[in-house]
Amino acid sequence: MKKTLLVILMTIFTFAVGHAQDDDFEMLGFGENQEEKDKMTDFLGFMLLPGSNSLVRYYEVHFNYNGTIKYTQLTMDSFMNRAAGRERSMANPTKANFFETYGIKDPNIVGQLWKLRYMEYPYKKMDNDTIGWSNNVEYPEMPSQEQLAMLKQYGITRVQDLCYGHNMFMLLKDMSNNQWIARYKGSAASSAIQPGIINKEGDNFIDAE
Repeated sequence: MKKTLLVILMTIFTFAVGHAQDDDFEMLGFGENQEEKDKMTDFLGFMLLPGSNSLVRYYEVHFNYNGTIKYTQLTMDSFMNRAAGRERSMANPTKANFFETYGIKDPNIVGQLWKLRYMEYPYKKMDNDTIGWSNNVEYPEMPSQEQLAMLKQYGITRVQDLCYGHNMFMLLKDMSNNQWIARYKGSAASSAIQPGIINKEGDNFIDAE
């Protein structure tokens, strides 16, 4: 019995070594296949929901092959460091500076994301930068319907939607453009959005510690 098992193991080893020099060959672990591995991706992202000491929640997200998503909540500083390649991140393993890649001249635009949702900063603020870009007069803590229509191209149709990856950096780049800001602030405010009941943790997701 032992001799038979040894022969089987040696056969498997010989097969693996014999194919190791083939560029298209990769030894996969049990339960894995190449299609599943290709679906496992990581991104940086945010939601326009209040978080710890912030009006915006910043995340590193992992999309698993089985359709589940793992959310790791970050501070704004950690988020910016990972985006700039200064901090270890599965969403930025090559430590690229995504701000430079997307032509974002001032990374501090990340700190302006709250303005997409609010007409005015809702809490006491140390500086005088308290005016947001929402034009929803009836519900000033929400963007107008027309403003959400502008955000749709970046993957945001509700404030609890995750904006991540390429769409997120394109939004940050556009937010750096004064003409884009003027167009966003000037979007018709006739169709007000009511602040509906939102799950404290967003929309059916779990933050990873």
